[in-house]
Amino acid sequence: MTDLGVYEHDTTPFTSAETRAIWDYQEAVHSSGLRDCFDLFTVEHVRWHETEFGQDSTRDMLREHAKMLNTWYLAVDALLGDILTCTSEATRYSTAAARFIKAAADDYHRTRQDFEHVTTVWSLALLTGGADADYPLPTRAVDCPMQTLTTEQ
Repeated sequence: MTDLGVYEHDTTPFTSAETRAIWDYQEAVHSSGLRDCFDLFTVEHVRWHETEFGQDSTRDMLREHAKMLNTWYLAVDALLGDILTCTSEATRYSTAAARFIKAAADDYHRTRQDFEHVTTVWSLALLTGGADADYPLPTRAVDCPMQTLTTEQ
C-alpha cells in the first residue's frame, strides 16, 4: 500500500473509513496487478507482440488492456464516492483525501493517455503499411525557457 503519510503532511490524518476506501482502491488497482500491466506498455512492446503473435492477437491484447482501464476507471469512481461519504460534511473531501484522489486520478489519466497514444501509433502504422506511423510524440507540457514540448508535467 502507498505511504499515506505523504498525503497527510500538514493536515488531519485519514479517518479509518477513508483509509478503508483507499485500501479498497489499492486492492482493485495495485494489489490486483492491474496497474503493473501498463508499466512496460510501449509502442515497442506492442510491435514486439505483433511480431511474436500476429495482428489479431495484438488487437485482442489491446482490447484486454482497454477493459483493464475500464476496471481502473470504476475503481477511481468508487473511490470518489466512498471517500466523500467518509467526511463529516458529505459535500467535501478532507485535505488528505483530496490529495490522494488527485494523485490516483492523475495516474489513471496519464496511463490512459499513454495507452491511447500507443494504440493510435500502432493502428496508424498498420494503415500506412510500416512500423513508423507519422504521429506526434506524447508530450505533456511546454518548457518555455528551453522552447520545447516535453514529456514531463
